[in-house]
Amino acid sequence: MKRYLSLDILRGLTIFGMVFSAIIPHRILPAWMYHIQNPPPEHTLDFSVSGIGWVDLVFPIFIFCMGVAIPFAGASGKMTVKSIFIRFLMLWIFSYLYVFLDFSTASGWLPQLATVGGFAALFMLYISKPPFKWIRYAGALLSIALIITGAIFFDEKISIYRSGIIIFLLSFLYLFGALIWLYTKDNHKMRLVIYVIILLFAVVTMYFSLPVRLYAIKEIRWFFNIEYIYFLLILIPATYIGDLLKEKSISPKGYNPVKNSFASPLIKVVMSLFLILFVVWMMAALFTEWSLYKFSFSLSASAIIWLLSRRVFPEHTNLSLIAMGMIVSGGLFLFYEGAITKVPCTISYCLFTTGISIYLLMISDFVTYRFPSSLYSRIFGGAGSNPLMSYIAFGALVMPLFRLTGIVHIYNAAYPEGWPWIGVARAAVVVLLTMTIVAYVSEKKIFWRA
Repeated sequence: MKRYLSLDILRGLTIFGMVFSAIIPHRILPAWMYHIQNPPPEHTLDFSVSGIGWVDLVFPIFIFCMGVAIPFAGASGKMTVKSIFIRFLMLWIFSYLYVFLDFSTASGWLPQLATVGGFAALFMLYISKPPFKWIRYAGALLSIALIITGAIFFDEKISIYRSGIIIFLLSFLYLFGALIWLYTKDNHKMRLVIYVIILLFAVVTMYFSLPVRLYAIKEIRWFFNIEYIYFLLILIPATYIGDLLKEKSISPKGYNPVKNSFASPLIKVVMSLFLILFVVWMMAALFTEWSLYKFSFSLSASAIIWLLSRRVFPEHTNLSLIAMGMIVSGGLFLFYEGAITKVPCTISYCLFTTGISIYLLMISDFVTYRFPSSLYSRIFGGAGSNPLMSYIAFGALVMPLFRLTGIVHIYNAAYPEGWPWIGVARAAVVVLLTMTIVAYVSEKKIFWRA
């Protein structure tokens, strides 16, 4: 089945956001440039802070993209319980391997070379179509050899507690979400029932502070966090969005919300700009204290978007209706919860970010189908179609090569002390460079798959 480019582009943007937010200058930028609950200059986690910013949106948008992709992945009919568990296991192992194979924090050139070797080992293990049958075995042997070398010579600790938390969490979300989709792909009402049950589960467990109590038990939290269940409030609606889009894609008419619209080009642009402005307004509104005025405005604006979609982009009608429902529900739950936070995860956080993700996918649709061959589409779409490689390429390949070749001195010199926004621009440039490399590899039909 042909790839859904808009989704790849949105996924590419989220990966850009993940890597970019991790390497921008710390301590000296405005608070809105970081996780809201980790404000500068100390970046200490503050549970009392309410609100979310653009950095807090990146991870849930990625979860949303995973959910939309599940029906497309299952369109061939080859998705089974066995294949789901195998992919879960491969993702779970990847969350450990890329951490164990990263020696870049150690001094000297040997750790950097070993890190590049680790990237090569992962390449052999996760390449989707290996040129030789033995290449995966070679990747496994190289991984084991490098991990042992790192433990002996670079003082790298091998521990079950050393995992990449984002991929670790995503592996469980994929397991739960794919199984739910598999058993409800022909029964959307049952999926809705499961969603309501999860919502009630979240309300009850949050009321009794169960997430905090379980997280305090070290022997449990390394493997399972009850918030994995909460994030299904994002992923399950995303699978329904994926179902809708998959059906449109395989229909004789095909899915092209720009081409299949009878509105004038100017109206389409205005509609898309209105969507962008509303998303920006929502981010600003959730950054500060929630109010009845903000709730009323978000309700009115999302209703207007739904009405306009019916005229301008008819294929977005159902998407905008679901987004409106998520935004309104998020606003109501925010009044009930009193705060919106990523840590601990609140229900309003899941609902709002789902609605915003849908709007961003609609915007991505417009850009993709209006400018399908643009450099923007090629870079972000190419990187987004190769998410595992994109996620680790900067830390496991680009930076070690910078250190080995001496380019790191130019990289460091590009950020003079006292000029933090130059540091932000530097971060954007190197992340774009990384994504361009991955996009080039993707255009050569070389992909990593779990």
